[in-house]
Amino acid sequence: MKKHIRILLVDEHELVRHGLRHMLESEEDMEVVGDCANAEEAFSQMAGLSPDIVLMDIQMPAMNGIEATRYLKRNELDANADVIVLAECADYLVEALEAGAAGYLLKEMTRAELVQAIRQVYSNKHSSKERDGLVEEAVELVIPPPADAAQLLKFTCQLAEILHDGLASIICTVGSWDRGTTITIRPNSTTHSDLAIALAQIAEVEKVEEEPLTRGMFSGLPKKFNFLPRLGINPSKRLRVTLKETSMARQELATVSN
Repeated sequence: MKKHIRILLVDEHELVRHGLRHMLESEEDMEVVGDCANAEEAFSQMAGLSPDIVLMDIQMPAMNGIEATRYLKRNELDANADVIVLAECADYLVEALEAGAAGYLLKEMTRAELVQAIRQVYSNKHSSKERDGLVEEAVELVIPPPADAAQLLKFTCQLAEILHDGLASIICTVGSWDRGTTITIRPNSTTHSDLAIALAQIAEVEKVEEEPLTRGMFSGLPKKFNFLPRLGINPSKRLRVTLKETSMARQELATVSN
């Protein structure tokens, strides 16, 4: 497969950049075109490298990842590049998205989660529907806590199997273990009732319930946090998907409670 996703790494730690490069270049469709130790270095190389995705660490000297993202977007250093911010916690998620980031990932992510997020962002930018300037509907799947990372990843893989375009139909995934997770999907040709039935049949799922769009764990946050409307996506339905409780989830919930 031709390597068509061009990635620029921006992190002050050389070992982190080396690890990310090794991880991503083993993917058939990804190429790391450069790595930079700070934002200023990245700005100077943007035009020559023409990346599709910039993986930006949030903690950097002089200019942090959010400031760098905002500067990059406001000055249109590369209109084709989407920024994914990497952070230790979810505290700055809304601020990062408001700055123009297309994604926000916690550093505790697995390799599979990182690769999936990069492909999602790239697919969103290059989808034929977006190029035609069309606005498409989306469905929010709200997953309440507790749900451990392994369980969420397994559910996401099973979710992709029931969607028309697989992983390409998963627009974005945001949230955290203690606050819950929201997965936004393109239902495509699947009706809402058929989608709910298919979700209920997934092995990880305990029950599926419809929720009003005015409710939800993230409803009080700006729309950009929920739906990323700059991609031309509007929500048409919200489904609360409760996953089966695992022993690990029970243990972590007890730890948090104490």
